Amino acid sequence: MLSKSPALSIISSLCFFWFLIFNFPSCSALETNATDYEALMAFKSHLLLQQDSILATNWSSTAHFCSWFGVKCLNKRVIGLQLSGLALQGQLSSDIANMSHLVEIDLSSNDLGGVLPSELGFLQRLRVLNVTKNSLQGRIPENLSRCGELQELDLSYNFIAGSIPEELGRFSNLRHLAVDHNNLTGRIPASLGNFSKLEYFYLHENDLVGEIPVELGKLASVTVIALRNNNHTGSIPDSIFNISTMQVMDLSINGLSGRLPESLGSHLPSLQRLFLDSNRITGRIPAFLSNASKLTHLFLTENDLSGNIPDEFGELQNLEWFEFEYNQISGGIPYSLFNITSLEILKTRHNYLSGDLPHDLGNWLPNLQEIFLSHNQFSGEIPPSICNATKLTSLEASNNSFNGPVPMMLGNLVELEHLNLQVNLLVNNPLSTRLDFFDSLVNCRNLQYLVLDSNPLNGIIPDSVGNLSSNLKVLTAISCKLKGGIPHSIGNLSSLNFLGLSNNNLQGKVPSSFAGLQNLERIYLTGNKLEGTIPTEFCSIQVLGILHLGENSFSGSIPLCFQNLTELREISLAANSLNSIVPLGFWDLVKVEGVNLSRNQLHGTLPMELGNLKAVNIMDLFSNNFSVKFQTR
Repeated sequence: MLSKSPALSIISSLCFFWFLIFNFPSCSALETNATDYEALMAFKSHLLLQQDSILATNWSSTAHFCSWFGVKCLNKRVIGLQLSGLALQGQLSSDIANMSHLVEIDLSSNDLGGVLPSELGFLQRLRVLNVTKNSLQGRIPENLSRCGELQELDLSYNFIAGSIPEELGRFSNLRHLAVDHNNLTGRIPASLGNFSKLEYFYLHENDLVGEIPVELGKLASVTVIALRNNNHTGSIPDSIFNISTMQVMDLSINGLSGRLPESLGSHLPSLQRLFLDSNRITGRIPAFLSNASKLTHLFLTENDLSGNIPDEFGELQNLEWFEFEYNQISGGIPYSLFNITSLEILKTRHNYLSGDLPHDLGNWLPNLQEIFLSHNQFSGEIPPSICNATKLTSLEASNNSFNGPVPMMLGNLVELEHLNLQVNLLVNNPLSTRLDFFDSLVNCRNLQYLVLDSNPLNGIIPDSVGNLSSNLKVLTAISCKLKGGIPHSIGNLSSLNFLGLSNNNLQGKVPSSFAGLQNLERIYLTGNKLEGTIPTEFCSIQVLGILHLGENSFSGSIPLCFQNLTELREISLAANSLNSIVPLGFWDLVKVEGVNLSRNQLHGTLPMELGNLKAVNIMDLFSNNFSVKFQTR
């Protein structure tokens, strides 16, 4: 056997020495790696894991923890936990703070409970903490303010309570703060105005109180401020209307009061969405708001605003959604507003608006989808040009003084779903006795609601009513001076839920085709001249809850099959010529709350079963020939 030379032995020894240095970590490295490993195992031990869950199977000692699912490492140190959307349950272990190199913690969209450990404040490198959409409780730890590198803090959609710690204002690098959809109380700390780099500020959907701090006006980089649905009071500080980077401001559903500054809009060149609805704001709408030229959404509904809509609003050429319902706005809608071709939704209900609509309205608004004009004082005709706004899905013009004929070309609105013209002075085409506009409405294949009540239409319902949309759920023309009969074709409206034709001059018999209206829950035919016997076809409508047939000329008996209408809650057969006994099973309709059989010629003995109508609030049997003696069967 040949022996090794001394030189070869030295070289071998040196190679082995360098091998040891480069392949075995120091004692301190072993210790820190072990700390991360132990912290991960402690984190896992606080979770309630199913045996086949990914953390139960993947997080094991057979592989280095840097290869575990959701664990991100740098130089064999844990810098990220990315475990979003795994349906994790259990609690957040305080040992997570022992992973001192953590930069990101993303545990969003799980079902973690318990509290946020105050030890998180020891994570000096942490930049992202995202635990949104869990079931966390307790308070926001004051110690979090020690995470000086934090850029994103998202605690939204939990059950976190208590006040917002004043100490959070120390985050000098924070860009994203989301604590919305929790149970936070108290005031917004003025210190939150120190976030010089903050871009997103979400505090909405909590129980915060008090005035909005003036200091929020110092958020020079903020693009979104959302304080919606809290209990803030007092005036809106002028300072927040001077943040030039602001794109979205949502202060809706609070108790804010006072006037809007006249200069509103002058210093908001980036503003796209402004939500001030559901407050107590008074005064006029500032004309300077028209300077916010990028504005797409403006919500002013449910305040105490008065005065006119500024003519200058026609300069908002990017406006898509404008609503100012339930205020005290008066005057006309500026014609300039109808020149905004981008406008999609206009809601003006419950104000004191007046005047005519522009003749060419539909030609100027090619993108209009919804227009709500109800409960104002508009007059004049509904412009026929409205039929050119072919993207329209909702047209609501009820409770005004519109006059003239119903536009004949409504069928051009092929996307129309809701049409409400009730309580106006609209009439039928004077050259026809038929309601010819029904022929056009046949083309509106998405129509679901057609409401025409309280207009002097004075016409005959055409057979084309049966060709209306198969999606039609509501058809009402109460108090419209309708005449003629109810067309047999009405039975084609298989989706109909509500039929209201009361207080007209309809004649003839109720068509047997009602048997096809299997989704009809409410029928109002009171106050007409309908005759014949009450059709038994009503009995096949199993969902029928309200049946009003009073003040007609029905004769004969109450159908025996009425006892099968087990969902019936109201029935009125008053003021007809019915001359039978009441079927015994009628008194077993236990859901009935209101019964009116008065002013007929009904007779017989009222049975003890009358007491089965335990839900009844109103029962009128006046002016019949009933025996007052109660007896058992």
